[in-house]
Amino acid sequence: MALIALVGASEMLPDGSLRALVTVAGETLIERQAARLADVGVTHIAVAVAAVPAELLGVCDRIRRRGLKVTPVRAAADLVALVESDDRILLVADGLRAGGTHYAAIAKPGSPAILVTGDTVLTQAFERIDATRRWGGLASISQPMAAELAAMPGEWDMMLTLLRMAVQAGARRLYCEPALFEQGEIAIVADRPTAALIEQSSLQQVEYGGMGLGRSAIMMPLVRLVGPLLVRSAKTARYLPYVTGILWIGVALLAASGLAAAGAIVAVFGGLGLAAMRFLSAFRAESAAQDRVRHVIRIFGWLLLGLFPWLLSLGGADHLMPRFSEAALAPCLAATILLARWLYEDGGEKRRFHWLLPDADQAWMMLVPALLFDFATLMFAVLPLLALLQIMIWLRLARRPDVP
Repeated sequence: MALIALVGASEMLPDGSLRALVTVAGETLIERQAARLADVGVTHIAVAVAAVPAELLGVCDRIRRRGLKVTPVRAAADLVALVESDDRILLVADGLRAGGTHYAAIAKPGSPAILVTGDTVLTQAFERIDATRRWGGLASISQPMAAELAAMPGEWDMMLTLLRMAVQAGARRLYCEPALFEQGEIAIVADRPTAALIEQSSLQQVEYGGMGLGRSAIMMPLVRLVGPLLVRSAKTARYLPYVTGILWIGVALLAASGLAAAGAIVAVFGGLGLAAMRFLSAFRAESAAQDRVRHVIRIFGWLLLGLFPWLLSLGGADHLMPRFSEAALAPCLAATILLARWLYEDGGEKRRFHWLLPDADQAWMMLVPALLFDFATLMFAVLPLLALLQIMIWLRLARRPDVP
């Protein structure tokens, strides 16, 4: 049994372009849908089209390069030819923007299901299901429904007719609150002004990131200031990992050349690059490969912090072993930051005050003046103790019950 998606891409905007090709935060709607579908196990996407303009062909080629199979379909018979009798078909409304949790909910194994919401002013762009409910833009159906539509005489709107069949067959209804539409978490992008509002709302709702005083208090606020520029082009997300990776390689090379302060300064910019990558991933569909790249870069930066004194010894004139206070305490600092991350990840959904925890960004920013003014030995002694103090304060505050 396989998951196959039927994605709408035939509705036109007032300016004559396809709704599915509207760009939100540097990413077309259909590319975002494809990334979300890939996350829930879809390997083949059927794109319901009336025509196939060159721009849509280019977008489909980009989706194929992500490892998904894409096939334009114009009629139910074209869709039936792509699926087996036990396959499930996910319906994705034309112009839909939704979160990964909604795709995951509708893709769970089971009988046909429909994402529904209340009939309010905010949900008028969605198809009506009954007197009090409207379609939420996602549904799962079985192959026999598509076969039944293919056997019906005449021309039918594939998406809406399959949705009606699922309703008449008593498909399960998964309810989502209309408030999500007000917040922009789910929306049908009917025009470009709506897309601009959703983009602005997404930028405002992005959190300051994960754990860490350096990232939450300094890095992410700086990144958020230039957020509109970062999301303006899809090329930013494509090239940012390369730039960030080169910066961290530069840190290692500078340290091995004996340029300690310069290496620490570049590490601060490398931390900004990681924060920018995290910022983009918060509201743009990110592939598993991009997530792995960000994880590898973060681990590399963490290792550099622990090995920094040893790299400096390689660049020294005599290649002497670093002072014990630096050689021993730098790995202790890196281990303490790793401990903080483990505690943060174990906290699950109940995480609180996580911005208090120590992180590599904080360590690099404090090492820059120490290396510039030659009191790095003292700083390497202080930082592990400071990190442990931050963890102790966080443990105390995180256990404090909420005030009713």
